[in-house]
Amino acid sequence: MSPASRLLTERWRAFGDAIAFEGAFGDAKKVAMSASDAGCMIAALSGLLRAKGVGPNVRVGVLSNHRVETYLAVLSVVAAGGTFVPLNPKFPADRLRTIVGLARPVLILGDRSTFDVGADVAGSVPFVDVASVQPAAGPADIDPAEVGPVDTAYVMFTSGSTGTPKGVPVSYGNLTSYVDGVTELLDIPADSRFSQFFDLSFDLSMHDIFVSTRCHGTLVAPTQVDMMMPGAYVARERIDAWFSVPLLGAQLGAATRKEGFPGFRSMLFCGEALPMETVAACRAWLADGGRMWNLYGPTEATIAFTAADVTDSARTDGNASIGRPFGKNRTAMLRGDGSVDDSPALGEEGELLLGGPQVFAGYSTDAPSPFVDHDATRWYRSGDLVRIDDEGVYFRGRVDSQVKFRGYRIELGEIETLARRAFGLKTVAVVVAGRVPRRGS
Repeated sequence: MSPASRLLTERWRAFGDAIAFEGAFGDAKKVAMSASDAGCMIAALSGLLRAKGVGPNVRVGVLSNHRVETYLAVLSVVAAGGTFVPLNPKFPADRLRTIVGLARPVLILGDRSTFDVGADVAGSVPFVDVASVQPAAGPADIDPAEVGPVDTAYVMFTSGSTGTPKGVPVSYGNLTSYVDGVTELLDIPADSRFSQFFDLSFDLSMHDIFVSTRCHGTLVAPTQVDMMMPGAYVARERIDAWFSVPLLGAQLGAATRKEGFPGFRSMLFCGEALPMETVAACRAWLADGGRMWNLYGPTEATIAFTAADVTDSARTDGNASIGRPFGKNRTAMLRGDGSVDDSPALGEEGELLLGGPQVFAGYSTDAPSPFVDHDATRWYRSGDLVRIDDEGVYFRGRVDSQVKFRGYRIELGEIETLARRAFGLKTVAVVVAGRVPRRGS
């Protein structure tokens, strides 16, 4: 079966009456779109993309966040077998122009709220408002394209130390390996209602879209107010599958669980270190039998790579463990002397190495090689310093100057480069003042 077929599943026909997406769409502030209606939209959009020449490794920009159009756009590119490039409308126009120039999409899919941004940054690249496309006649006939595991599913542009964003191409094989592994690990019930806090330019949003699709759940887009008041959002929408950065979890944990809210059947955190005080505070939001997980993984290793069930963790302070690799993922350790240990003992420390089918093949833009080869395995150097403990892998810091802010990674070298250009200085040093959330999840 083609990886595109595995990612899309048969839900658009078999679960036609179930609600696939809820959120803003077109001029409406809130719609509830059934799987059959979503399937008809995906069929029409993927047909439009094919007519524009979209197929394996042909890139399509997606300029949208937290809307039904966002999810339809992504799934339509997958159905056409192409490569989607997230374009965050919140980014500065210059950065978006740089990404568009690097990615070279054949067209950009967006929504009515991003039309003006698209006109400003797209240049000669055509812009298509997803909601303006007439859906195909039902029942949906999506017929996903044949793509290979090495074909690129999406390209995520992250902070680069040279001042130019780094392109991280994630293949269809990488993405299906993640979805296969994480759904088996978490065993999320089929009727779950999923939160969706991440911007599309944050790769954790891929979990929301593709895991909710695989589990035949409902993906519920929050408003900007909902993002500031997550407790009210989850209670009103009866969310039972939560996923966020720990900072938002801390905000939720500080609130009082509303009477009548049944709680989360699954609660996931990723993107930065998860403090045990946040774990303790959020336990009150779990349903009976619900589980809480700490996930870890860089963009280059496809969304998340290791996991720790922290529901009953005995830790009382510090940060939660990032656990152990799931699915077919493997970890090793790079010692200070340059040797690789793929079976580190309890208490050992070193740089965490990641190997397996979720690891990307290399950057699409100029950047130093992040790999080390050992015993016929190509390991990705995460840059994370870890220690092996009784709960798996425990984050200890970074081996470079990369920092995290609300889950987004920032290369201080990028800021230094841009500052030198802006102010005409030969030497600039950027340091972090105050407390910064540590990376380790």
